[in-house]
Amino acid sequence: MSNTAANGGDEGLAPDYLGGVYGETPPPPLVRRAKKTDFAPWHHPVKQIVRDYQWGALTEKLVQSRKEDARGILRYFTLPGADLLDVRYLSKKLEAHNSKIEYFGFNQGQPDEDPADAEAEKGTYFSAESALRQAGKTTGNAVVLPDRLEDIANPNSQAANRLRQQGVFDVINIDACNHLGFSPEGRTQSLFDAMGTLLAHQLRAEKPWLLFVTTRVAPDLLGTPAITLQSAINDNIKLHPDFGGAVAQCIKGNIQTLAGDLNKSWGQNGESFLKMFVLGVAKYLLQFFHGQPNLQAKVELASAYAYRVYGDEPDMLSLAFRVSPSGLKVHPHTAGTAVVGDNLELGAALAVVERLSKLWLLDGSLDDEQVKSDAVLGTHDLLDAADYDIAAWEAWLKIHKIRPMEI
Repeated sequence: MSNTAANGGDEGLAPDYLGGVYGETPPPPLVRRAKKTDFAPWHHPVKQIVRDYQWGALTEKLVQSRKEDARGILRYFTLPGADLLDVRYLSKKLEAHNSKIEYFGFNQGQPDEDPADAEAEKGTYFSAESALRQAGKTTGNAVVLPDRLEDIANPNSQAANRLRQQGVFDVINIDACNHLGFSPEGRTQSLFDAMGTLLAHQLRAEKPWLLFVTTRVAPDLLGTPAITLQSAINDNIKLHPDFGGAVAQCIKGNIQTLAGDLNKSWGQNGESFLKMFVLGVAKYLLQFFHGQPNLQAKVELASAYAYRVYGDEPDMLSLAFRVSPSGLKVHPHTAGTAVVGDNLELGAALAVVERLSKLWLLDGSLDDEQVKSDAVLGTHDLLDAADYDIAAWEAWLKIHKIRPMEI
């Protein structure tokens, strides 16, 4: 056979076997997925202030307080969106300490979410999770389950069962869009109940850990937890008159009319309401841990921030608590019922009230050029890494209903 025949008439060329199998038409160019343009309240730079000054600073301080050989893994409870923005942020913050994040949490999505959007969210999550793991920033045991947080308060639920299989966490971040009294349709358990379940889970902790709580707040959103929060304050006032005096000063009231001043504070939006809500949560935590006869812990309010999301007054609180276990206490059998637990420490309660004087109202913080610059740059980098359209984000900020910004 001649070379010409063997090569299909083109002398000197090898047979085009691949062309015969796959055809001669060139493949279409790869189409890059469109960048995301749907933005939420946590994409505003004001949220970056919370990430930087509260979540990031306190988590890094917690890691630094531990010996180097105990910094390898940070156990983190989270309620992330599909983008895993909080995990992305904290993993970068902890790079210098060679710490990986092992996260566990829940993300059911919205009940009225379109099936196509739900599938897209799954894809976004798997992409974010894979990128973090391959970069060595998270462990292979990190997982987010498609359950509601409130379900952990039902001991017979799958969510509660999966939580019981987990060890204690170094950081618990309840970054909720709703108020603490919120119960999903068809359920009786609330966010507040779920928080109580997590506190009980953490009784096994031997080292200090952090609790972050972000929640909507307003007098008409108090719900069932109102009784617990208000009673926690009132009980302490009855036990310690000095505490009552500090509370009166905190809300610019009078010890002689404190009961009425408290009712007024709980009933209307404003700084006094915010302070009483924070104090109520703090006192609830103090009572919970001081009420454990064998597994007590010191509770400190590390920081408290408030900002607007929906209304004219601050309606979102971001709280940070540092919980330091006291270690197992074994009481002699002769103590009987006399030793039920140490009395609530007046000093701890007064420290919370004093800390409330530093409640940071974030709405004016972006007037500070350095704070604004850091918040904008941090948000920009975070959203860019999560494949958001930055030009669309800047346009969204310009027409933001609550806090418009020019970048």
